[in-house]
Amino acid sequence: MISTQPADGVQDGRELGGDQSRFITVPFPGFPDGLQLHYVTAGEEHADSDKPAWLLLHGFSFSTVTWEPLLPSLGSDRYTVAYDQIPYGLSDKPDYRGEGPNPFTLEADVAHLFSLMDELGQEQAVLVGNSAGGVIALEAARQAPERVAGLVLINPMAALERPTLPKWLAQLPQAKRLSLLGGRWLGRSTELLERSYYDTDAITPEREARFSLHTAMAGWDRAWGQLMHRSLTDALQVRGPLEGVETPTQVIISVEDEVIPAADSHRVADALPNAERVELQACGHLPQEECPAETAAAIEQWRERHDL
Repeated sequence: MISTQPADGVQDGRELGGDQSRFITVPFPGFPDGLQLHYVTAGEEHADSDKPAWLLLHGFSFSTVTWEPLLPSLGSDRYTVAYDQIPYGLSDKPDYRGEGPNPFTLEADVAHLFSLMDELGQEQAVLVGNSAGGVIALEAARQAPERVAGLVLINPMAALERPTLPKWLAQLPQAKRLSLLGGRWLGRSTELLERSYYDTDAITPEREARFSLHTAMAGWDRAWGQLMHRSLTDALQVRGPLEGVETPTQVIISVEDEVIPAADSHRVADALPNAERVELQACGHLPQEECPAETAAAIEQWRERHDL
């Protein structure tokens, strides 16, 4: 029998945050108090105000930790923000009861992103998305191209195709319980982290421990289970053709990526009308962690060409 009792833990991510942690509340329908996002920054908020801010979007199951090796270089002369998407990292773990908009959909992810930009006073930004974060970045550019000055997609998940279940089947109690079980397993396992590195010896015990920091928050498993349940019927895919996204884009492709095949990332670059691409050798799915110097150099060359 799968217990539906949510995990114990702290109620507020502020209790677990470090010296660099910041928190902000964004509005979302159905949650009168809003949803709290955890974020970290680099660079001065108003430095070179003629240039857009840079916002970093992590992939499925990850958090702001994945951007720490890259954040100093990106923030050297630009205001740069990395945040934990709902329900990851130290951001809120909402309990969705089926009324109103679901906070775990792609549409909600984009709404959270734009609300964060609004709260930070950033009308426009360059979006850097890794894996599933690349899907959110692309959808944001598709929905509101005037708010996205540029895109950097690092091994984006945007070409991945997978089947979904009929809604009647997903609504069975067994499907909900299995989603909860899957969320608990994924939230505690480091298997995805290990698959995401080309050289697994580079994963330190500290990195493994920080991968599961979210498990110290109350109800994390319920939130992850609800996200997993949503994904049964609603695949994380850009809602329109990639050919319609004309934003200047760089696609960074790890040749040895074992999570998203390099061929899939090339398909994304092929479809986008204003995309440039660069390949990285001997890097896994998370080059921002495993190969930060090479990743930073590639991004810097691109943003200099586009004056971003």
